[in-house]
Amino acid sequence: MVRKAFPAKVLVSLALAFVLIGGVVVAGAALRDDNPSSASGPDGATTTTAPTLPPTTTTTLPPVTTTTIPGLIQPAAAPTLPVVDLITSIGRGFDPAVVTAYEQRLVDLKLDPGPVDGIYDQQTTYAVQAIQKIAGLPRSGRIGAAEANILANFQYPIPLHPTAEPNRTEIDVTKQVITLYENYQVRLITTTSTASGQSFCYDTPKRAPTQHICEVATTPSGRYAYYLFRNGIDNGDLGGLYNPYYFFKGRAIHGYQSVPTEPASHGCARIPMHISEYWHTLVHDGDAVYVDGGSDGEQILSSSAI
Repeated sequence: MVRKAFPAKVLVSLALAFVLIGGVVVAGAALRDDNPSSASGPDGATTTTAPTLPPTTTTTLPPVTTTTIPGLIQPAAAPTLPVVDLITSIGRGFDPAVVTAYEQRLVDLKLDPGPVDGIYDQQTTYAVQAIQKIAGLPRSGRIGAAEANILANFQYPIPLHPTAEPNRTEIDVTKQVITLYENYQVRLITTTSTASGQSFCYDTPKRAPTQHICEVATTPSGRYAYYLFRNGIDNGDLGGLYNPYYFFKGRAIHGYQSVPTEPASHGCARIPMHISEYWHTLVHDGDAVYVDGGSDGEQILSSSAI
């Protein structure tokens, strides 16, 4: 076999080629080593596993809750109520048919004039006085032309706390009226008599007194909550309260035989007896009670040991 010698130039060229190819191979291996997650799958295809990164923390914010407070539903007008002229006023002993019409209108307006029976009694008088207090009329308890017009076109006043709890009691000391709201709507309106502002003294506790206290009769402004109902007569330091539902330091909404048109109590909110028979069924422990127009806190004048 005859072997031919490669010329020197060819050998040099081949040597350079091998060096270049080797460099590419080494460089390729080096590049693959930079990605340790590269691997061949079972079918020969290349699969790439993403590098492990620090966990990403995602903060989920609570959904924003928007409470839409419904508007106050106002009563419709009652254009068919009996007309009352300028020289007439409806009261005790008046035409039963006319009285019945106005009693029913008071019921429709969420007041309680007692039975709709055509008898203009004290319960009817209390309901009419509540309307007169709201309207700023003389508190006679009788229905004249002005009252008849107001009753025919009555609109509820703007709540004292329109954005407060849907179920709440608002005691308006200035007007001497209580409005009970249920689901933001008027449930019941009644006349009331709150603290007289007069000073008085008493011994406490009632059964075995240890303190003699003098204070001013106040119904303090503020937000409170019902916390205790007593069925029947509850005898306290200052006497008996009928069906009292307490909301602040012995102050309660309770029934009383007399509910004057002006403030007259020691601090409670008096309501008519017939309404106090069921008031406690309309409210619950924890329900809010707002007092507006009252005093700025209690006013204790003196306290001494007995």
